[in-house]
Amino acid sequence: MDLGIVGALGFVAAFLMSWLVQPHFRNLGFLTDIVDHPGYRRPHREPVPRTGGMAIFISFFCSLFFLEHIILKTPLPWDWLGVLSGAGLAIMALGVGDDRFGIHAEKKLYGQLVVIVALMLFGMRLDTIVLPLVGEIGLGGWAWPFTLFWYLGFINSMNLIDGLDGLASGISVLASLALIALSVAVGDMHSTLFAATLCGGTVAFFYWNVSSRKIFLGDSGSMWMGLVLGSLMLNLGREQGVSLPVLLAPMIVPIWDTGTTIVRRSRRRTSIFMADDHHLHHRLLRLGFSPGGAVLCLLLVTAGMILFSLSDFLSAPWLGLPAMGAWMIAAQLGALQHLKNRRHGLDLFSEIFYALGFDDRLDKVSGIGDHVADIIDLQAERARVQNSRLIREATTGREAVVTAAAVEDPDDAV
Repeated sequence: MDLGIVGALGFVAAFLMSWLVQPHFRNLGFLTDIVDHPGYRRPHREPVPRTGGMAIFISFFCSLFFLEHIILKTPLPWDWLGVLSGAGLAIMALGVGDDRFGIHAEKKLYGQLVVIVALMLFGMRLDTIVLPLVGEIGLGGWAWPFTLFWYLGFINSMNLIDGLDGLASGISVLASLALIALSVAVGDMHSTLFAATLCGGTVAFFYWNVSSRKIFLGDSGSMWMGLVLGSLMLNLGREQGVSLPVLLAPMIVPIWDTGTTIVRRSRRRTSIFMADDHHLHHRLLRLGFSPGGAVLCLLLVTAGMILFSLSDFLSAPWLGLPAMGAWMIAAQLGALQHLKNRRHGLDLFSEIFYALGFDDRLDKVSGIGDHVADIIDLQAERARVQNSRLIREATTGREAVVTAAAVEDPDDAV
């Protein structure tokens, strides 16, 4: 069967199933009290269920089972999928425990290590990597620590970047689309199906995540998402020889955020496990971006990086043009926000270094160092006042027009 058709079937099946079950898992979150309560790092102001990741998990594996036996009638590699489902259940159980009861980050790390070691024992290791200009490199005994840090990086970077509506799920959708393109290019049917199924389930969640009936991934969902993306990329690199930079291109934002978070907490001499509200997306909020604007900017950066990497892998130089377009739009959003910030005496380079996590001195500026929840509340209040002013001006203008008409011709006045 054509790989495009296989991908479309996987996407549609997972999308429909995830779309249907998301509301039920939202209700489950309220029933079991697996909810995210408002706080200084939270942009929302009411409890929100953290069970969206469970719905994607169910949709992913049920869709694959349905497609295998009803539509495709082709056996899937359930030896590999079985290991992935077992590890996924374990990592989701760990996340559910954290979402419901709260688990110290250090203990959560120990649980992740157990799951990852089990994965490696079942053969899911990256034994070779491919680098540009170098070629294939055998890792030998280094395959174990390399794979360990590979999975830890994916799991925790997706967990850390999950701080605004649509951010983690948007990155997952873009990463899945990149995996679909890579899988089709190398002719890997199973990887195409798995990536398309993950993409479909996540797109449906994305809608519920940004809608008024809000639902979150939760730690269970974000960690599972990182585990699945890491497994799919590892499999493509091991079986199809896709180069390491191409595989990691979709994860540029989570990787950068995780790296700067570790450096920042180490520089401040605080535990790297201590949560804060100074992640990459939080910094954009402090610079004046709305939550939606911050998410759009980071997704544009991700999309540009994906297109740039695919332009080389697919030998399609024209993809560099939309990549540059995505980056230029993101730069334009930043430039427009900078023009507003110039009134507060902020210079461009200070803002760039602050946004990238290189410099924290702007935290001392009045308003910049506030908690992100307070900043979002202030943005919402300003938007409300602005809308009220526009409505009042529009109404006043209409009344003035009606009054003028009445004076000029009383019989025609409404």
